[in-house]
Amino acid sequence: MNMKQAYKKSLQKMKKVNNRKEYIKLINRYNLLLVPTLEYISGKRFERLLKEGE
Repeated sequence: MNMKQAYKKSLQKMKKVNNRKEYIKLINRYNLLLVPTLEYISGKRFERLLKEGE
């Protein structure tokens, strides 16, 4: 899986959680990007990404 695919997959799974703690539980199960990596790639805080995904 390349970085673009991992980013899209992480954003899709993020839509199913309500907070950072729930997302962190899914990281290993679904091979998602870490929170700091998501923030760096998007240039946005995690909380803002959550709001945009709703």
